[in-house]
Amino acid sequence: MSYQNRKIIYEQIEKIRKRPLIAYVTSIRPGTQVQMAGDVIPFLIKKINTIKETDSVDLLILSNGGDPLVSWRIISILRERFKNIGILIPYTANSAATLLALGADEIIMHPYANLGPLDPQLNYQDENGKIKTIGYEDIVKYFDFMKEISANNETILQESIEKLTKELPPTLIGFAKRSSTLGLTMCQKLLLTHMKDSNKVQNITDTLNNKYYHHGYPLSRKEAEDIGLPIAKKNKEIEDLLWNLYEDYSNEMAFNTPYNPEILVMTKIENNPPIESNKINIIKIKNKIACLESTTMNCSIEEEIISTYQLNNDLSITSNINIKPGTWKIEKEWKYEIWS
Repeated sequence: MSYQNRKIIYEQIEKIRKRPLIAYVTSIRPGTQVQMAGDVIPFLIKKINTIKETDSVDLLILSNGGDPLVSWRIISILRERFKNIGILIPYTANSAATLLALGADEIIMHPYANLGPLDPQLNYQDENGKIKTIGYEDIVKYFDFMKEISANNETILQESIEKLTKELPPTLIGFAKRSSTLGLTMCQKLLLTHMKDSNKVQNITDTLNNKYYHHGYPLSRKEAEDIGLPIAKKNKEIEDLLWNLYEDYSNEMAFNTPYNPEILVMTKIENNPPIESNKINIIKIKNKIACLESTTMNCSIEEEIISTYQLNNDLSITSNINIKPGTWKIEKEWKYEIWS
């Protein structure tokens, strides 16, 4: 299925919901590191500027997360133009994508969809140059454990601090604390854009930041409703359309195929082996990693694998692989979309 076919589904959802729909998708393909980022904002604004005469909007989100400030920025922009915001989740909306959903008056989740915890995760490089990930809650629970087994013995606690700072730079620990505070603040601010009960806001914030003990925990529709989020009632017609969209994104962006440039290149070479020695051959493979779509706009990011290869005199094949980063490009745009 192509954008033109997805456009038909967008139109069907808009007809049912009686409001415009914008879809923001970042790849969840294994092996890719695609995040919600600030570079989408100008294109989102461009899309919003085509919408006239309506006080409601829907935003479909499919993402493993990214920059929490982007979530706040998106909701802030939408709130400037629309009184009511709906978030549609066909499959997964983790981390910053969950944060984005917290700013909505209504969250429509497919039965297979999930939200996730909001405890921030930080990447750092260990002494061997290996990239590792740690969360602020990991640091907190480490100290809780040491206090428990040491009965608050100051010597043992001091040794625990020294061991931790040998593994993690102190500045990283400070950044982890600041990131945790930012997450809590963003969570509260987004919920308060449409909730008036401060106790309810605090309970949701504490639950999403502290109660699930794993950043990858999949928060189901029922669980999201139980903690107080504004989850919409089941609507099979909408759900079927959302799943059709998810399957199409999955097919086009290869969500179920691990992304390994070397394997992709070697497969291409095997299917088209060189026959002339010492001749430079070129392979180019495009990989769509994000899209922002609606009935009036189609823009996306594609990165490109570029490989040169040649057949050597001893019949071996050598190759060189480079990844060319992509930028947002508008493929199709209509000027105005009018709602009454």
